[in-house]
Amino acid sequence: MRNGASTQESRSVALRERAEKLRDNGETRRDVERIVVAVGLSEASVMLADVTADSQAGAPGTTIKVLVVELDGGAARATLSASPDMEVVATESFEKATAMVPTTKVQAVVVALGPLRAGDPAALKELVTAARLTPVMVLSQPADEEPVTQLLKTGISGYLFMEDARFLATGVRELLRGGLPMSPPVSRLVMQRARRSSSTMAAVKPQTAAAQNLLSGRQREILALLQQGHSYEDIGTALDLSVNTVRSHLRIIYDRLGAASKVEAVMIGMELGLLERARLA
Repeated sequence: MRNGASTQESRSVALRERAEKLRDNGETRRDVERIVVAVGLSEASVMLADVTADSQAGAPGTTIKVLVVELDGGAARATLSASPDMEVVATESFEKATAMVPTTKVQAVVVALGPLRAGDPAALKELVTAARLTPVMVLSQPADEEPVTQLLKTGISGYLFMEDARFLATGVRELLRGGLPMSPPVSRLVMQRARRSSSTMAAVKPQTAAAQNLLSGRQREILALLQQGHSYEDIGTALDLSVNTVRSHLRIIYDRLGAASKVEAVMIGMELGLLERARLA
């Protein structure tokens, strides 16, 4: 019992130190939540209460500040602005958005694409990197598998087709809850590619014992934490594993699910019933 208590205490100290570092660096309450929620520490609520005042100081009420990269003529900005809980800051290029996002203190970024261009994935990847812990989602016209896959590999946290634009504000709120809002056609494209990429996945049907048996219990835990937005370091701390062990598990998860990125792995996990599905409506 004492060893178990000591381990829990060590994890508690490590998490508290990370939470305090995030707070000192000006990060938000959500960033701290991503460290502590899944661990179930008894003092988690105290830690979160400590940073509540800091995280809410710049936001009036419950307003969500969103940076929109409007390459669509302004439709996404208009849709979000119609929601009373959304404050929209807009720019018309990837370059300006990448320069703005580190200092603008937005809670989410929406990239509303026009006709897809060859340079979009690289520009989007730079924006996602600059955004760090701020989630980025894409809104685009329906596209084929290859461009969708390239955009997903950039590390975005959500992807809606224009046919689901009415769910854009809902999708932003889902992002801030740690979800992964996706249009159903995007999920289907990912599943089709996964079944071609992995012989293990080829005959597996959702919500079956075969689906559950694709991953071990530990691997399902890691995938669930990945869905919640935790970093490899956070997952290791939560599960008492080294970062290298987490990486090894993830390589196996990607291989068995036929996934090319963490976003795809999470999407496939939701499709198979291994994870709770994010709802748009």
